[in-house]
Amino acid sequence: MRNTAAVMRYRVVTAPSPSAVLNGLLVRGGAVLAGAVASAVVVLDREEHGRRAACGLGAVASLPLLDALMCLPYGVRVPAVDLGDRVAEELRSAPSGCVEWLLGPEPVVRRVVVPAADVMAVVVESAGWADGLRRAAAFAPVAPRVVLVDRARLPADRLWEADAAGTGVWARDSDGSVREVVAPAAFVRRYVKPAGWRFRERAYGAWLRARLL
Repeated sequence: MRNTAAVMRYRVVTAPSPSAVLNGLLVRGGAVLAGAVASAVVVLDREEHGRRAACGLGAVASLPLLDALMCLPYGVRVPAVDLGDRVAEELRSAPSGCVEWLLGPEPVVRRVVVPAADVMAVVVESAGWADGLRRAAAFAPVAPRVVLVDRARLPADRLWEADAAGTGVWARDSDGSVREVVAPAAFVRRYVKPAGWRFRERAYGAWLRARLL
């Protein structure tokens, strides 16, 4: 049985190895947050993905809707009168597969949707060292992050800057192989907000689009 607190649980996420990324897990443009865009290592919740595919639900990227959904514990029946007008309106207009309404003298609603994917690492490719670190820093609240640079451009005397920031560094050799130079800091998701859920939904949407190419 799925954990009713699936969206709210704490967990540690560690970034995968470069070889895992090269084996096809990387989704270009899969990391989008507050105007910043990078690649993402996307890992699916296979159960949720299958459920969504069966009911025709794709990525759920509406921030007001996600905010309303987070007012409902997963799988718990909540009386509509306890929701408030704004939340109830959002939930009534939600796409099929997000919630279930049980109508009657006292209507109740139950959330059936959880995030369909997670981002195991944000990968920023940059020719400039400072620019790469700056862009990677934007994703610090939501995922482990890594800067990918050509080995010829790698400033060996400045790697401490990445380590101090908790940002990993991958170096790409002339033959295309990639090796880890600095490991990213472990990422702990201490809380979930609607923007964080939307970050994961956008990654899922990017994965869906990439699969169709």
